[in-house]
Amino acid sequence: MPFQIESGTIIYEITGGAELTPETNLTIKGRAKLRFKDWGKVKIEEESGILLTTGAIKHQEKVKKFVKETEDNIIIVDYSNEQLIEHKRAASKNPKDDIKNLAYKGKSTIADIECDLWEGMGIRKCMYKGIILLLESHVYTAHYSKKAITVLLDINHTKEEFTLPDYPIHKIGFFKDNKKTKNTTKTGSFRKLIKNKVAISGDKVSFTQERENRKKQKFLNNLGKDIFIQQKKLLPDLLLSMQKTRACLQTVENPFEANECIEEFSHMKEKLGSLEEDYIILWDQNHKEILLDKIEDELTGLQAKNPCIKRAKNITDLSACLKNE
Repeated sequence: MPFQIESGTIIYEITGGAELTPETNLTIKGRAKLRFKDWGKVKIEEESGILLTTGAIKHQEKVKKFVKETEDNIIIVDYSNEQLIEHKRAASKNPKDDIKNLAYKGKSTIADIECDLWEGMGIRKCMYKGIILLLESHVYTAHYSKKAITVLLDINHTKEEFTLPDYPIHKIGFFKDNKKTKNTTKTGSFRKLIKNKVAISGDKVSFTQERENRKKQKFLNNLGKDIFIQQKKLLPDLLLSMQKTRACLQTVENPFEANECIEEFSHMKEKLGSLEEDYIILWDQNHKEILLDKIEDELTGLQAKNPCIKRAKNITDLSACLKNE
C-alpha cells in the first residue's frame, strides 16, 4: 500500500525560484492539495500558483495541475484544451522509491506532525507513514520547497472531492511526455526538472570549472525554456502593439478614447509581467505628450534590441538582449 493511513487531505505551500541569468530572476509561489483514500490507492494531487520573472525579462504566468491516480490508471486534466488524458500505470510504485539514495537524518516536525527526515545530494524530504510532508530541492541557483501547512488524517471524504472536471476523456498508451498535457503541469515540471538534475549531480566524476559552468548554464536554460519560447512570440507582438498605440493616441482628445487606445498594449504588458497601472484619468496636451514620449522611448529601445531578440537561442541570450545598459 502507498500509505499507512487510510485517508486524508494535505495542504501544502509551494515556494521556489532561481537566478536564471545574471539579469533575470525566477520566482514561483503557490498552493498544493493532496487528497487520498483506500490507503493511497486512490489520490488526487492539485497545484496552482504564479510563475514570475523579474529583471531583464518580465513574465508572469498562472500554472495549474490536477492529476488523479488509481491502482491502474493516471488521469491528467488538460485545462488548456478542456480534456482529460488517461493512461495506464507502467508499474506499481514501491514506497521505498521516495527515499532511494537518501540518508536518514532523524526526526522533524511539519504542520504539528513528527516525520522522518531524509537527505541526499541537493534534496531533503520529511515522510510520515509514506506521505511526503516536506520536499526541498536545491540545484545551482534553483530552489524548490513544498511544505505541508495543514494535515487532516483518517477523515471521511465526499464523493465530489474525487470527481474530475466534466471534460471529454482521451485514452492513450504509455508515454513519457505528451504534448497535449505539456502546459498543464508547469509547477510540477519545475520541481521535476530540479529533481532530475539532483540525480545527475550525484555522479562522483571530477569536472573542470569550465565544464561545470556549461552544465549549470544548460540546466538554467532548460529551466527557462518555456518562458523563452513564449517571450520570443510575445515580444514582436508587443512591438506592433506599441506602434498601434502610439498612432492611436496621437488622434484622441479625451481620457475615454485614450484608454481604448492603450487597452491592447496594457494587456500585452500584463502578459509580460508588468504590474504598472496604465489607466488614464487626466488627458490634456501635457499628459498626452508625456505618455507619447514614454511610449516612444520604449518603442525605440525595443526596436534597437529586436535584431538581438531574433538571434537569441535560449533564455540566457534573450536576457542579455533585454538588459538595460
